[in-house]
Amino acid sequence: MNKLEAFLLEIKKQKKTEKISTKSVISYYGVARRGWRVIENVNTWLEKYELEMEPTFDRANFYGSVKISLKPTIQSNGELKKAKYVDIIPRLNIIKSSDLNNSESIYGLITVKKETSITEAVTLMIKHNYSQLPILSSSKEVYGLVSWKSIGKALALGKKCELVKDCFESVEVLNYDEPLFKAVKIILSKEVVLVKDFKKDISGIVTATDIGEQFLILSEPFLLIEQIENLIRRILDDKLIFDDINKVLDVDKYNKEIKHLSDLSFGHYVRIIENESLFRKLEIKIDRVILQKMLAEVNIIRNEVMHFNPEEMEENTLAKLRQALDFLQAIVEHK
Repeated sequence: MNKLEAFLLEIKKQKKTEKISTKSVISYYGVARRGWRVIENVNTWLEKYELEMEPTFDRANFYGSVKISLKPTIQSNGELKKAKYVDIIPRLNIIKSSDLNNSESIYGLITVKKETSITEAVTLMIKHNYSQLPILSSSKEVYGLVSWKSIGKALALGKKCELVKDCFESVEVLNYDEPLFKAVKIILSKEVVLVKDFKKDISGIVTATDIGEQFLILSEPFLLIEQIENLIRRILDDKLIFDDINKVLDVDKYNKEIKHLSDLSFGHYVRIIENESLFRKLEIKIDRVILQKMLAEVNIIRNEVMHFNPEEMEENTLAKLRQALDFLQAIVEHK
């Protein structure tokens, strides 16, 4: 039995409520990130053991936590609850700063009140190296935002800035489960937004810089894989004829015409390297088995990346892609 399923079964037996980090749930499952199969299986186990997770696993903040508890079998209106379905849409909650009230955040969300002095607000911004601070009336009520920009604008207009309310600006508030690509347009337009968690509390602040960093995180695996594929094609170029490849891959049964190496899949490249006779034709003096294993591992990572899992790739997985890239570059340079 999977460690996560055993954990859920224990909650069921003990009839208790457990609060656990989203990362721990993923770790108990035995993977590094959520994919649609992982989400589907977790939802299946929750249904099996009559449990509910709040927020739902697919929408829980990656850096936050979830609450798992027994669920009522029947609602007050006498109707059975419907099963939860897998949500594969990337959400705003994958941005780390969307939940600064989680256990991984050192200081939590730093906020001020409208009566806070400008001196105190400025001191907090300097201390934490922030460009702005949310102004809250309560955990759920937003008054506005104070920033270097709003302070400078107020002073330039000759306003007296003693309290935060004297020089604030309005701010957009988005839900934690706002679709990521819809949220991006708003954030790039507004430069900064506040985020509400599943309890409707203000949980975080996301800036255009955060969006840029997230897309850099997302793009690196794609760029590494693209370079790896290009290097493999350079290694194979002019070394094999169609009949050689067809003996191994049976490309006649492939559902598209093969004219160039780029028409083959990454899995095809792995199978070419697996074949000893074809590998000898490549005339590269390295161990075939080591290369084959490396590319097979890259192929597994590639398949996950191409399904666009929007969560940050683990550093050790990125390291494997970088290692493969460096290895192949060395081969090409010494051909």
